[in-house]
Amino acid sequence: MEDMPRRHNPTTVDSLLESSEVWRCILQAVSDSILIVDGGGQICYACSQHPEIGEPADLKQFLDRVHEQDRRSISRTFRRIKRTGTPHTTQYRYRSDTDDWLWLESTGIPVSCGDEPNAPYIAVWTKDITERKKDEDALRAMAFHDPLTGLPNRRLFKEHLQQSLAQAKRRGGQMALLYLDIDDFKQINDTLGHEAGDDFLRLFAMRVKGCIREGDMAARMGGDEFTVLLPSVFSSANAEKVAMRIIDAVSAPWESHGRQMRTTVSVGVVVYPDHGDTAAALLRNVDMALYQVKGAGRNHFQLYDPHLSMGEADPFLSATFEI
Repeated sequence: MEDMPRRHNPTTVDSLLESSEVWRCILQAVSDSILIVDGGGQICYACSQHPEIGEPADLKQFLDRVHEQDRRSISRTFRRIKRTGTPHTTQYRYRSDTDDWLWLESTGIPVSCGDEPNAPYIAVWTKDITERKKDEDALRAMAFHDPLTGLPNRRLFKEHLQQSLAQAKRRGGQMALLYLDIDDFKQINDTLGHEAGDDFLRLFAMRVKGCIREGDMAARMGGDEFTVLLPSVFSSANAEKVAMRIIDAVSAPWESHGRQMRTTVSVGVVVYPDHGDTAAALLRNVDMALYQVKGAGRNHFQLYDPHLSMGEADPFLSATFEI
């Protein structure tokens, strides 16, 4: 063990490590980074197999390099280990020696020394899981985003709708939902081909995103149908302004294969709680609002009005929003 760095109180730590041949074999074989922390938070043994992680001198220095949003979780984990005497694992972001953010996974194991009834040390085994996190993020992006436009898909939209609705109910505020349908999109595919149609859908997504705030969400539900979620509005007028911005942005000319084109969009609008207090009610009514504007000539928006009699909503539109 002479080639491994030691810190603080080496006599006690040496006796701890050398008391078991198993310890010696494990420490020599593992590819993880290892810290042994005493009850006062001092790191009394460090062996890092990852140079970019470094070897902090004490627990405070270690926590200073943990992402501020993860520090509380780390502290809770250490307290839990000391309180329960059982191992615990946590994942967190850590600033490397090169100032990059790494994802680490650490398992803290209480370690007794000699005949002492309590475990005065915690052995911390740390893995760099940055690449694994990147793979998980990529898989999540595939599962929750539309591959053509990069927008959130129907699944992620529904999750955010439920969350936004719950938040609006807690704070007693308002939220709005817009349902967008590109007018005569089939004609683009039929006259210019599907490649041009895909180009326009990507452009459409960019234009819609440019009309909303950072905390709002634009999502593709499928085909030429999109939604916009506004988690916080002061009145229906706010939602109507967003709808008009989108209509104006989409109507600007665009070019495909040397041909200049113009396209319009129809928008249905609902506001919580005026037009429904559940996700199902809001989705049903925004569907009806879109149907109302489609029947009134398109290229405009319609705030849901239960008094407008236009017959039953299109069942194909309704099917889009099944929960």
